[in-house]
Amino acid sequence: MKKLLILFTLTLSLTVNASHILGGIIQVAQTSPDSTSIGLYIVSESFPPMPQSISVQKWAMNSQGWYDLDGYVTLDKVTTSTHQGFNTAMYVSDYLNLDSNKYRFIYTNCCWPMLNNSSNSMNSDVVISADYWHVPNNTTPFMEQPLWINVQSNAVNSMKPVWGTYNCHFINPDGDSVNLHLTELYASYSNGVFVPQVQSSTNVLANNDSITFVGTNLGSVGYGFQIDKYRNGYLMTTQRIQWTFKVVNSTVDIEELEVNHKSKRYKVYDTDGRFLGTSMRNLKHGQIYIVRYDAGYSEKIMIQ
Repeated sequence: MKKLLILFTLTLSLTVNASHILGGIIQVAQTSPDSTSIGLYIVSESFPPMPQSISVQKWAMNSQGWYDLDGYVTLDKVTTSTHQGFNTAMYVSDYLNLDSNKYRFIYTNCCWPMLNNSSNSMNSDVVISADYWHVPNNTTPFMEQPLWINVQSNAVNSMKPVWGTYNCHFINPDGDSVNLHLTELYASYSNGVFVPQVQSSTNVLANNDSITFVGTNLGSVGYGFQIDKYRNGYLMTTQRIQWTFKVVNSTVDIEELEVNHKSKRYKVYDTDGRFLGTSMRNLKHGQIYIVRYDAGYSEKIMIQ
């Protein structure tokens, strides 16, 4: 039986494409001391499609504090979707019975597309990972809504709120202390070390409030983000996210999600113009939202 780590509201059909991975995050969910499941959420582009199953490296900490390879975990593709015109997939493992130890899960895929801010991206693996301390009631933060892929040139692209319970990018299920920050874009994992790509200037600011990107040159740029989770001063989990931004002339007609409804299609936005989805379920009461219908008209709605 599969444990689905994340309850995404993104439930729609896949346009069959994939190849270069544009970004991803590994998430670890624990439902009991002997039931833990690994999940990988990825965004990809082009042909051929991603496989039905993938393999994730499992590393276990030894008595000297280094990680040793401890086998592989198979993850099966359980959901597919689209995000800003690109394809997404969620892979999930069977339940794992882990010992009381610290683990590192790593997924690698060759290779990155050509990135404007890296001189060796096309010769570098995509390295997505998570460190996880297997103690009771420890689950990594997870991604509720993916970060943007498309960002507008010569504009301040600010993604927020970063944390919350819904309509946010990340959820912290255990309520522990979290710290999101910018880190390296990796090329490989060798001898227990994450090897960074050769990167040029940084145009990103990242913290627990927002992730902001400003770019002038059209094309793709890659960045790493890291989420560290602490409990009582102890580091519980570390997630190394790898992500691509595509700098485009305009994002006006690019939507994050589009769903066909039997009666009509509509999209919901907040009053700041942020796209919230294609359903008004679970939205906050007492707030005004903009609903745009496929028939070509819009209306403001107050949810009571």
